[in-house]
Amino acid sequence: MNWRRHFLIALLGALLAPALLAAGAPVLFEPAPRRIMQGKDPQIAVRASGQSFLIGTKAGDVWLHSSVDGGDTFDEGVRVNATPGEVRSHPEAQPQLRVRGMREFYVLWQTEADRMSQLRFARSIDWGHTFSKPIAVDPAGPASRSFAAMEIAPDGTIYVAWLDGRDRGKSRDGGSAVYIARSTDRGTTFEKSVRVGLNVCPCCRPAVAFGSGKTVHVSWRALFEDSVRDFVVGTSRDGGATWGEPVRVAEDGWSINGCPHSGASMLYLGGRLHVSWFTVREKRAEIYLATSGDGGRSFSGRQSVSADLLDPNHPALFDAGGRVAVLFQARDPQSNNGWGKVAAYYREADANGVLSPIVRVGQLSGSAAYPTLTWEEPGRLFAVWSESTNEGPIIVLSRGRRTAKPGSRGNAREAGNGQ
Repeated sequence: MNWRRHFLIALLGALLAPALLAAGAPVLFEPAPRRIMQGKDPQIAVRASGQSFLIGTKAGDVWLHSSVDGGDTFDEGVRVNATPGEVRSHPEAQPQLRVRGMREFYVLWQTEADRMSQLRFARSIDWGHTFSKPIAVDPAGPASRSFAAMEIAPDGTIYVAWLDGRDRGKSRDGGSAVYIARSTDRGTTFEKSVRVGLNVCPCCRPAVAFGSGKTVHVSWRALFEDSVRDFVVGTSRDGGATWGEPVRVAEDGWSINGCPHSGASMLYLGGRLHVSWFTVREKRAEIYLATSGDGGRSFSGRQSVSADLLDPNHPALFDAGGRVAVLFQARDPQSNNGWGKVAAYYREADANGVLSPIVRVGQLSGSAAYPTLTWEEPGRLFAVWSESTNEGPIIVLSRGRRTAKPGSRGNAREAGNGQ
């Protein structure tokens, strides 16, 4: 009869494990994510009243949808782009949504002109009811402009950074350059673009973050000798007018004769610049996190965020109530011999860099792609991502809440909804 006893013990342990792990989780998400609508490449913003705003692309258009019930339902939406079907979106070059004061909405997307990728920008100053006539972010001459990132500085200046093809003859191995343009008039116009750096991997989007004063940081995957593609950070101390030599975040030494299609993410929080990225090191795919306490002049040693999860990728950093939050996608090594569906995962780091247990946010029926989130006080999180289905791509939402006492220690691999 010992086999029955052992079986019952093992079964009880399996049932209790998710609850025990969840006790140390910094946040708890809904037991099951929900399908929101047809579409792909979503981004989300939330206001204190509970109203939520989400953009996604469908049939070549970018739409802004709103929810007045905290994400339970969304309206039919407002089309942002003026020319139907012009949006060219894929996950590494998806439209961007940024909100200022919850009244001004800024949307950036990629289109095509003269068989070259170009960037368009539109704004709404009436809570997203209507949008301005789109403008070109950088109309200066024929060149491909793609893989863009948009952020709003504390003083309200809008910055757009992208990969640019005009300097390919000056870059190693035909790589791109990183350019940046800014708007100081709330998106009415953009100033002349400035080159940030050369020798750039031509398919990994840059990221933008702001330090103290007029400090602006841009990260990108650089091209080194022998096809090594590691991340660097360039820094401007004068609001983006001039740029110093880029600093290597870590010497991963990933040599690949191809393009990873995976940019880094950055966050300035607590007087430190945080960078998270995907790479392959010692023949293992990992997501790492490193920080700089001296304004991007040097970086700490890397630490793994993805632990023993498989195929981790596309990290996104956020300020979760004063803590560094990392959202990313990966596979569970215990599901289908490591070939289970890709799910979204969440993890936090405290001020000392101590990582919380990993929380499984989940996936619906397909594999989660490019998860992203927004944080809203008091302690609410809204995570969205795309999934492929037989009927086409869909947008999925999962909402989370801060636990009473955030877990900041422990090495548990997985916690949360127990899926």
